[in-house]
Amino acid sequence: MYFRFYSVIIVLLLILLGSARVAPVWSQEPVDNSEAPTDSRPTEKPQEIAVGAHKVEDRLITQRLTEVFQNLPELANVDIAVKAGVVRLSGFTSTKEAHKQALELAERVDGVVSVTDEVTQKREVRERLTVVQEKMFDQLNNFISYLPLLIIGFTVFLLFWFLASFMTKWDNLYEKITPHAFLQSLAKQIVKGAVIFLGFIVMLEILDATALLGTIVGVAGVMGLAIGFALRDTVENYIASILLSIRQPFRPLDQIVLENYEGLVMKLTSRETILMTLDGNHVRIPNATVYKGIILNYSRNPKRRFSFEVGIDTAVNIESALQLAIKTLEETRGVIADPPVRCAVEKLGDSNVILKMFAWTTQDQYDFGKVKSEAIRAVKEAFDLANYE
Repeated sequence: MYFRFYSVIIVLLLILLGSARVAPVWSQEPVDNSEAPTDSRPTEKPQEIAVGAHKVEDRLITQRLTEVFQNLPELANVDIAVKAGVVRLSGFTSTKEAHKQALELAERVDGVVSVTDEVTQKREVRERLTVVQEKMFDQLNNFISYLPLLIIGFTVFLLFWFLASFMTKWDNLYEKITPHAFLQSLAKQIVKGAVIFLGFIVMLEILDATALLGTIVGVAGVMGLAIGFALRDTVENYIASILLSIRQPFRPLDQIVLENYEGLVMKLTSRETILMTLDGNHVRIPNATVYKGIILNYSRNPKRRFSFEVGIDTAVNIESALQLAIKTLEETRGVIADPPVRCAVEKLGDSNVILKMFAWTTQDQYDFGKVKSEAIRAVKEAFDLANYE
């Protein structure tokens, strides 16, 4: 509204001033070119408003200024008196800008020798309120005339907004673009933002306010730079989340060890990775730390090895004990044959021998902890039955 109102005023002033620039050539006094110029550089001459007469007279100056002031409502109360080329301005104006404009216009008239300023600025409350009231009514009228375009523009913008929201529901399309859930979410946000921005541009075109776009983009760039410095950690975590989604060092429900925390990956957000520890607690780790840290992923390979130690008396035949342990482990439910079970002497003590058992299980079919527990129990019972103490 304000943009359109002030645009009309500025265009009107430019038309008036432009028409005043077109002065007849014969209105200027002849210049004697017989004398050589003292300076070869061209001197700039202030722009003049010609009176349109062959001879400059006070009457013509008065007539010309009166015509100009009558076309400017803010100068309607300024009186003009001219004598011997000296212009005396009296009366009053409502604003400082109008006062200054009256002086500038008078000084630019051809034939004016000097301008005497006797104009006062009216400060009566009633008069000022009248001026404000007139401006408010003018702006209200402009707003009412501009209202249909505003309604159409905002309606088009809302249509683009709903279209952007609808496009984010095309899950099949985004699944074809990328299989990663986080990247799918990122793609949806980019598409939604692009469609909304396009709708904003169309709205500005309808409102004839595209000149504001450059200003908005410039301000947004400066604000983005400032926010980027202020939220450096947030931006770093966001970029790390994108890189983690592309590399995928882990997937949801993978069991990992990260920053001395072991647990299942519950969710990867734009800021943090959420783990649920084996005790059932939630741990939030910044994505920048995750990306730069050391990750131990137990779930990437479905086959996982477990080991445990068993002590036997030094009098027990070690080879027999090893064979019994291997046979027992191979018969344990959940222990797989490939890779094969392996047993070895870990160390020799003063009163016992420590044997170490190695076996593998598949995490996608069996619970790792239960298989390990069952293997320890089975070996212990087998050794008890064989009196391997």
